[in-house]
Amino acid sequence: MPRAAVACLALALPVLTRAQDAPALVREPERHVSDVLGGGGAGFHIDSAILGQTRRIDLALPPSFEASAADRRYPVVVVFDGEYDLAPVAAAVDMLAGNGQVPEAVIVAIENVDPYNGRVHDLTPPGLSVSGSGVHEGGDQFLDFIEQELLPAVDRQYKGGPPRAIVGHSSGGILATWAAATRPGFRAIVSIDAPLHFADNWLAKKLVAGAASRATPLRYASYEARFAWPEQEWSSLVAAAPATWKLHHEALPGEKHETMYLLAAYLGLREVFADYSWLSAPEVPTTSILPYYDQVSAAFGAPLVPPRRTLRNVTDDLLMEGRGAAARVAFDQLVRGYGAPEDADELRARIAEVEQRPPPTETVEGLLAAPFPSPDEVRPWLGEWVGDTWMNPEEPRTGDITLRLQVVDGAVQGETVYHTPEGELVCPWQYLQVTPAGLTWGFMNGMRPHGMLLFEGRFDGTTLAGECRFGGIDFRPPAGMEHKPVCFEFRRAGG
Repeated sequence: MPRAAVACLALALPVLTRAQDAPALVREPERHVSDVLGGGGAGFHIDSAILGQTRRIDLALPPSFEASAADRRYPVVVVFDGEYDLAPVAAAVDMLAGNGQVPEAVIVAIENVDPYNGRVHDLTPPGLSVSGSGVHEGGDQFLDFIEQELLPAVDRQYKGGPPRAIVGHSSGGILATWAAATRPGFRAIVSIDAPLHFADNWLAKKLVAGAASRATPLRYASYEARFAWPEQEWSSLVAAAPATWKLHHEALPGEKHETMYLLAAYLGLREVFADYSWLSAPEVPTTSILPYYDQVSAAFGAPLVPPRRTLRNVTDDLLMEGRGAAARVAFDQLVRGYGAPEDADELRARIAEVEQRPPPTETVEGLLAAPFPSPDEVRPWLGEWVGDTWMNPEEPRTGDITLRLQVVDGAVQGETVYHTPEGELVCPWQYLQVTPAGLTWGFMNGMRPHGMLLFEGRFDGTTLAGECRFGGIDFRPPAGMEHKPVCFEFRRAGG
């Protein structure tokens, strides 16, 4: 069953304790709502004093909702036109969060009272006329309802919290852009094909003005098919925006106003959470990854749990690095944020065992920080060396690897060049030491485990030969896998 479908089934949870004078989400078990990824949805109502109405809400919870800690908080994504647009946003979040590109989130989709007059009234800010409406519509009142009644109810009952995001299409994009200009509580806005040209670009100019007055950071992404952002106003927005704003707008060729929603929701959520993605986080050293997510949380103004895959990888990598206490911190975040993995007991035992070891004497950080030797020290090794690496001694020697060691602008530089049918693969050296036996060089492994590949060479007067090992980690092959060392041999080019 898809993750988002499982999330929706979790909505049978009872309403939690709440203040008596505040509205709550009340489940409507008999009312059919749009399926979420084919898994069946759940509907709620909330009695709003601000709107003087009972509004219908569709909700999708993250896959880790039941397993995570009681005080875990999830970002909330507010979706306008909820009767239509819950499913595509849930699909986008499901795919992105499952791949560690956006945080898991509570998705709150607000249905319209009616698809025409009521929708235009709710989604039009005061001062603007849309589709023949008046200029005193209820957009601000609708945002008050969301901020003062709906979001507090979601926070109390379903682990919601900041940062808040909005996804709106067409008139929904108008109100989403108005929220970007006037509501600092929303940190991420995805506006999809909003007709911003009304009243001589009135709304675009409001966002430009908001850039000068809004104190909190903003991520704003606009996707367009029929209604393009006015280019002059966009240039003004970029010029006026503070450094804490991240702005993006993009036309989607091959799409129309009616067809673009799923694609734009996916791209927009990926864009506004781009720095959260594990693809944006550092890979090495391992000890830099969780502090990176602290910085991302600070940028959003709220704690964000790192991706599940990141926490698991960090836990495993720290254990290989002999850092038991740090691995326990990452593991605790994993359990609190997503629930205990199937091998939790095994991981706890490994953590306890590593915590008993003495601190590692060789670390990735230390290897990366080691200074290169001087030009004079490497002078006997300068030039090109040609040779091979192998794990099976019966492999043929082709000489398709070149070592290049040179001095550039007074600094020593080295690289390994792998000559392949597809072209050259160049690996710059990140470590280099002249040893009594010869030369040791290395570069970070391009995949996990994130150790340094150290080539420890012995020179016999003709060849530079030796074995490669992982540096900075205690890599142990899985049970049942035979350990075969990587051997190498190089000779001077032309020698």
